Amino acid sequence: MEETEEKKVTAADLVHQFSDDLFRFAFSKTKNKVVSEDLVQDTFIVAVTKLNTFRGESTHKTWLISILRNKIADYYRKKAKDNISDKELDDQTFTFKKTGCWNEESTPFVFEDTSHLLDNPAFNLIFSDCIEGLPPLWNSVIKMKYINPKKSKEICKELNITDTNLWQIVHRSKLKLKDCLDGKWIKKGY
Repeated sequence: MEETEEKKVTAADLVHQFSDDLFRFAFSKTKNKVVSEDLVQDTFIVAVTKLNTFRGESTHKTWLISILRNKIADYYRKKAKDNISDKELDDQTFTFKKTGCWNEESTPFVFEDTSHLLDNPAFNLIFSDCIEGLPPLWNSVIKMKYINPKKSKEICKELNITDTNLWQIVHRSKLKLKDCLDGKWIKKGY
C-alpha cells in the first residue's frame, strides 16, 4: 500500500513560514513598521478564514502576497479618502493657464545644470521629505512609477486605480513636489 497523504497546511504553518516575507513586503510599500505589522496580521486573518478554499493554483506565498497587496491598496485608498478633499485636489490644478503654459507665479525655477542635484545629499533629504509629504496614495504612485519603476498597468492593478486616475495623481504629485521643492530648496537659495 503506497498511498501518499499530503500534509495539510495549517494557519500556524503559514504564519511561521511567511511572516517575515510578508512583513518585508508590506514595509517596502508603507515604510511604517506598525502599519506593516497590522497589514500582515490582517492578511493572516483573511488567510485563516479562507484556508479551506485555497485550491493550490499558486503557492501559499503567492496567495498570501496577493491578499496582502489588496490590504495595502485598501489601506492607501482609505488614507487617500480620509486625507484629501476634492477642493485640495482642485487647488493643485491652477498652476497652468488654459493654454497649457505655466502661470507667471508658478513658472519653475530653471537650473543651468541639474545633473548634480541627485548627487547632493542635502537635496536628496529635501526631495525625500517632499515625497513623504505627499498624500499616501500619491506617495505610493510616485515611488512605484519613478523610484522603483513599474509599468503603469502594474501600478493601476496593484492600487486598483484607473489609467486616468493614475495620470491625474502623477500630474498633481509633480505639482505638489514642485511647490515643495520651490519652498524648501529653491527659495532657501541652495
